[in-house]
Amino acid sequence: MKSVFYIIILVLLLFLFPNRFSHFDEQYNFVVSIIYAIALVYYLLQQRKYTSNWLRFDVIFLVGYTIVHFQIPFLASLGIEPERPDFIWINKQVVNFATWMSAVSIVLWMWGYVLYRNKRKRRKVSDKVKQPIIKISYYKYDIILLLSFIAFLGLVGSSIFQGVYDGGKSWGTGANYAFLILRVLLYLRVVYFFKDFSKGTHFKIIIQKLLSYKIFIGVLGVYTLLFLMSGDRGPVMQVALIIGGAYALYIRPIPFKRLILFIFLGAFVFTIIRFGRGRDANEFDQGNIFQRGYASFAESEGTNVTDELASSVRIQYRALDVVPDQHPYLYGITFFTVGVGVIPFMGSTVIETFDIPQQYTATSSFFTILGQGQYATYGEGSEVLADIYVNFGLYGTFLIMFLFGMFSGKVFYKAKELEFKFVLISLILLTYALTINRGMLFSPLKDIVYILVINHIVIRLNK
Repeated sequence: MKSVFYIIILVLLLFLFPNRFSHFDEQYNFVVSIIYAIALVYYLLQQRKYTSNWLRFDVIFLVGYTIVHFQIPFLASLGIEPERPDFIWINKQVVNFATWMSAVSIVLWMWGYVLYRNKRKRRKVSDKVKQPIIKISYYKYDIILLLSFIAFLGLVGSSIFQGVYDGGKSWGTGANYAFLILRVLLYLRVVYFFKDFSKGTHFKIIIQKLLSYKIFIGVLGVYTLLFLMSGDRGPVMQVALIIGGAYALYIRPIPFKRLILFIFLGAFVFTIIRFGRGRDANEFDQGNIFQRGYASFAESEGTNVTDELASSVRIQYRALDVVPDQHPYLYGITFFTVGVGVIPFMGSTVIETFDIPQQYTATSSFFTILGQGQYATYGEGSEVLADIYVNFGLYGTFLIMFLFGMFSGKVFYKAKELEFKFVLISLILLTYALTINRGMLFSPLKDIVYILVINHIVIRLNK
């Protein structure tokens, strides 16, 4: 019966099908945004019946999706233009279609998510799934974690120690792979730590246990501080989500009010970091990144902490403006190049062997070159719907978002039963829940594959 609601919403949206190019209509964007808001509230209320934990992939993903796809068109429908309209409105004539496309895609995702739950209810499932006992030598694991951290520090280069943020462009050879191994080992160690506690364990006991793992807490602390002071918010946010997500699964759920507090506090802190970071250590005034950031933030006028995330919708506008009229569909080439990239050095080997142009190695490169040409001065990034659309078209986008919803639902319900592989997948998805909206659908793939492989190796070695 829950599917009926989503079918009604989809039929209603079909009646509102717009032309791909049309004059920006304030009333139209307002109506479509309200329809989406109704679907969102219904979905969240229904999910509340199945879990009291709000720190989940679907919730954070929907927060990011709402900001990216609806903040700017909805505010524009009320007469509030974005901070940099010339930067955002690549072609304002595609905005009606983009807002409609965003609403249909996410309603299909919600429908796919709940369909797995309905399918699962028809099967006879035991109330409690017996989980295998995983015994691990944490001292040996922590030594490997420390050696991995030292290897990363040896390869990364000096810029990160100077508090400089450049997106990893100045990192030494091999540093990106070393960082991948390091962060996956760290994520896995966090999950191992929380899985050993029983439900409802007092916070004081958790802290006491944590302090007994000196190598682990040392690596975790220095890792977080290093990226925090360099202004790289991604690794800090991801490790925080891994910790929070594992705590919510194994210890106690995170309530809605606390999640809202964490979101606003995190958004403010990361905004301060954005204002305080720089690409050249010589340009830094006295003070650390927070002092510089707060001073710049205080001088800014009317800065919205979600504006940076919301601006990614411009990539969707560019995709609809250019493909397929000015550039043909990519027919999955960037999905292929990103997918084979999970195998070490396979991505670069395939690209060189088949002489794939840089523009088609990932949609982040595709949109950057579309916008700035071959000699781009900065990366424009990607956007989840644009990533799918330029490869598979509108109907392919709808189908893939529906299947992605079903996959997300399956992962959630199996992780809720503490099936360990699905716990790992759900937590990796959680780390990408916000950024996947301004990136590529396959963004979490490499981390998922590596954490499953490393976990398998660890378990086999400890048998």
